[in-house]
Order: sequence, then C-alpha cells, then structure tokens
Amino acid sequence: MSLPFELYKGHKATKKYQWRKMGLITDNFDEIYNRYIYISQCEKCETPYKNSRDRHMDHCHINGEFRNILCKNCNTMDRQVIDTNTGYKNIVKINENTYKLGHCFRIQISRHGKLVFNKERSTVEKAIEIRDKFILDNPEYFL
Repeated sequence: MSLPFELYKGHKATKKYQWRKMGLITDNFDEIYNRYIYISQCEKCETPYKNSRDRHMDHCHINGEFRNILCKNCNTMDRQVIDTNTGYKNIVKINENTYKLGHCFRIQISRHGKLVFNKERSTVEKAIEIRDKFILDNPEYFL
C-alpha cells in the first residue's frame, strides 16, 4: 500500500512525541500511527484529506484516550470544550470589569466552525440550565 503523502525522516518518532505531549495515553501507538498515515478521509464528516496537515489525532483531554483521526474542523470546532475555570462542557467564565459582578458565564456551542449558540448568564447554575435545555432541544448537534 502506498503512502498518501511523503514522510520525512523521524516522522513517526516526532508524532509519538507530539501526541504524548498533547496528552495521548495509549499502548497501541503503532496502530494509531498507521491509521493516521493511511486514512484518506475524516472519520466523522468523511471529507477527503488533501495533504498531511489535514489530519488530526483526536483524543479525550481528560483521560488521554484516543478517539479518531479527524479533519481540522471536526477536531477543533465541533468538540465540547470543558473549560478549566468552570469544569463544565461548553461553559466559559469570562472575567471583565464591564459585567456587574466582574464576570459572566458564557455558553458556547460550535458546529462545523460556526458558533450556533452563544449566551451569557450571571451564575454557572443558570448557564448549566440554559446549556442543558439547548442540548435537549437540539440533539442533532451532539450526535
């Protein structure tokens, strides 16, 4: 089987180092690497890859578990982000003096690189309530 793009010397070692640095935890590195090299389209949206830069290793940032090989859009724009300030998916704490309390909690949900939901609330409890209602009303965004 021919490679879909040319590999430079040390490519495999470099990827292994980069992926571990990003938080990937696996005993099956060779299997994931081969999948990364030979796959021809995104495993989520099925968009064909044009070059090696289109491929991204997707993994859980909490437990380090490998999930898929995705295109940039699917890897960066469609994920449900867990904010380190709040600990909740899709809820970000924004600190600014322009807010009455000095901060707000913003619910942000993106799909295919476009922001589809963006609301601000004064408490994290209200933000969770609004986010959960949006998820229940729009399950197609979370398949």
